[in-house]
Amino acid sequence: MIGNKAIALIVPAIMHCSILTAATAAESGQQPNFGDYQTKGFLSDYSGLKLRDGTEDTFVFQDPKTDISQYDKLMVERIKVWFKEDAEYKGIDPAEIKDLTDYFHNAIIEAVGDRYPVVREPGPGVLRLRIAMTDLVPNKPSASLITLVVPFLWLAEAGSGVAKGDTGSTPFVGEVTIELEALDSQSNLQIAAFIERKIGLKYHWNKGVATAVSDYTKAYSTWAYTKQAMDHWAQAIRDHLDKAHGIVPAKN
Repeated sequence: MIGNKAIALIVPAIMHCSILTAATAAESGQQPNFGDYQTKGFLSDYSGLKLRDGTEDTFVFQDPKTDISQYDKLMVERIKVWFKEDAEYKGIDPAEIKDLTDYFHNAIIEAVGDRYPVVREPGPGVLRLRIAMTDLVPNKPSASLITLVVPFLWLAEAGSGVAKGDTGSTPFVGEVTIELEALDSQSNLQIAAFIERKIGLKYHWNKGVATAVSDYTKAYSTWAYTKQAMDHWAQAIRDHLDKAHGIVPAKN
């Protein structure tokens, strides 16, 4: 039979081990599985992110204890960029990166500015946005030019990678991932976070050859697909804010 003194020594030891085990499990178990995507350490916290239902590469988090409708202004930090280390094509002009980040920043202002003013200073009702474009890969113009000159060559490219539904992609399209978080501008509490991978999509298979070729030639540009993804994300920010404020999006 164990005496009281022994119990007094054993119980704290067990509790200490339990705390260490729980902390270790929490530290390792909270990190979501992002598949082949390597997070960049940009977000203040990745632990709450979960795969969005019906997707394979979109992860979301929203603090259930925070009412986003209390925020009616945005503070958008300078957008950061990470290039994809193993990209086959790395021909990137530094001036183009400034153009991209400016484009994204302006796309956000254009998407939200008529209802949610973009401000420079933290304060009550101000949501602070931190955004990083990661695994950035440009289109490869010289390679795509071959397809542009011989437009129906893309039919042979279909086997190199067909996306879900009616859209295909080739090895020559650009790609970009976004890491985004919204923080309370005063407390820096993470209110929401988002990671999504977007690969340039060229071909609308179910719309016929003429439409596919037309879309291809219109989209031909080093950063066309990246900017398209930025427009998508800027509108997603607006839609999320509108939903939180009970605003029904206008029908186009």
